Amino acid sequence: MKENELEFKVEKKDILSEILKKRFSKRFYRFLKSSNANVMVNGEAVKWYKIVDEESIVKVIFVTPEKEILWPKANKLPKIMLETDHYLIINKEPNLLTIPTKGNPESLYQQIVAYLGNQDIHILNRLDKETSGLVLVAKDRYAASLLEPTHKHIIRKYLCKVEGKVVDSGTISNYIDKEENSNRRYVSSSGKLAISHYKVLSYSDEESLLEFVLDTGRTHQIRVHTKHMGHPIIGDKLYGGKENPVLCLTSYSISFIDPFSLKEIHYSIEKEW
Repeated sequence: MKENELEFKVEKKDILSEILKKRFSKRFYRFLKSSNANVMVNGEAVKWYKIVDEESIVKVIFVTPEKEILWPKANKLPKIMLETDHYLIINKEPNLLTIPTKGNPESLYQQIVAYLGNQDIHILNRLDKETSGLVLVAKDRYAASLLEPTHKHIIRKYLCKVEGKVVDSGTISNYIDKEENSNRRYVSSSGKLAISHYKVLSYSDEESLLEFVLDTGRTHQIRVHTKHMGHPIIGDKLYGGKENPVLCLTSYSISFIDPFSLKEIHYSIEKEW
């Protein structure tokens, strides 16, 4: 068990619970409630329904339970591109799961656990197994909560090489659903809303290089949208792309404001296909 402390000054008089709701993400607030976190105001324990004055100092003390190790230890460490006190930017190799499964227990998650020596990590932008590129990782639950929901705090850009000539840039907005008894997704009249903005960077008669920026983060979103355009990603066997040693899809750029330093963090890489 690890004890953690957070301290801040109240900006406006309000009920303590409302102050906490405005200060933290919904998920982190629910965690504090469920874990019976100890909240002190100016050094004294206070009930969550009490009114707290402006300029008061609030201290939140909570315990992070140790997670049971369910997966084998990774035999290699992640490729770290940038590290701060609270976050990591990692370059995930292609054909590696982000999160382990019983059928395939080798993953990026285990590599990060091996590097940091603890399991209180939160991967903020998961990538498909076949997709390579940048992944943002929070080193603890609180750091993760400050960038949630991730689509509002993190700008993610992807590069992909697709079949055929794409001349015009544009936006795709539709719904994606999961095929029954399959890992495939498809454009549907229902499902979950998926919004992708794409820019044409170069093209020939045979293939085109596109940049994608996502407003949502649906499973296989870019892969489904490029297939829907009639231009599947090269190397994407699942969605009809022509054969290639790797999937030509990379998370190449991540930008966000570090909520601790308030500095803009930006990192990008070159595609390797």
